[in-house]
Amino acid sequence: MLNIKHLKTLLIFWILIMQYFVFTETLVAKKYSPVNRCRDAWCWHEDRINRQKLIELAEKKRGIHKKRDPLQLKIRFFQGGLISDQSRIENQSIALHWKNWGIGQTQSNFQSEGQYGIKYDSTTQNNDLLYTIGKDFNFTLGVSLGNRGKARVQFLEHQYQSEQVESQGFHLGTGMTWGIFEILIRRSSLDYQYSDLERQGSVKLGKDLKVKSVVWSLGLGLSF
Repeated sequence: MLNIKHLKTLLIFWILIMQYFVFTETLVAKKYSPVNRCRDAWCWHEDRINRQKLIELAEKKRGIHKKRDPLQLKIRFFQGGLISDQSRIENQSIALHWKNWGIGQTQSNFQSEGQYGIKYDSTTQNNDLLYTIGKDFNFTLGVSLGNRGKARVQFLEHQYQSEQVESQGFHLGTGMTWGIFEILIRRSSLDYQYSDLERQGSVKLGKDLKVKSVVWSLGLGLSF
């Protein structure tokens, strides 16, 4: 009888000990789970994203917005001219730049009066390819080519016209940035030649109109 009671006591004691170890192992397993680098890295990534979202939401509510990266786009306008006693040249240009490269167009208007009252008049469009280096202070190099325009030569009551033009030149400029604005100065050297000048009745003049110009222009740029 004593042996049975003793066995029952031992059995109950053993069951209590086993329950203690099982419970302790469960707690330890939950607190110190096996290392899983992929799972841990993903959890850390999710936590970082969630924290960033919360920060952005808080800043948005406070009126703080994340600054966007600039598009690195620029628009430039130029105006310049050269006036002498009997001649006048005016250049107008517009160009669109992205990062270092730019494309644009320059229109050159020429008027002159020569001997014997001969008047010369031309309007020429040139396509520009430009390259800029520098930020706060920049330098620009460009080439200019054109095959569009119209010239007129008037002598007494006769007027000769032509749209056959070949034009080339180059640009050299510099500028300074002030916020989104640029203040620019440019030197343009353009040569163009009109051929096949003729008047009504297909009477040709027999000479070409050649114009060489060096013009300084002031410009304004806007950055986006």
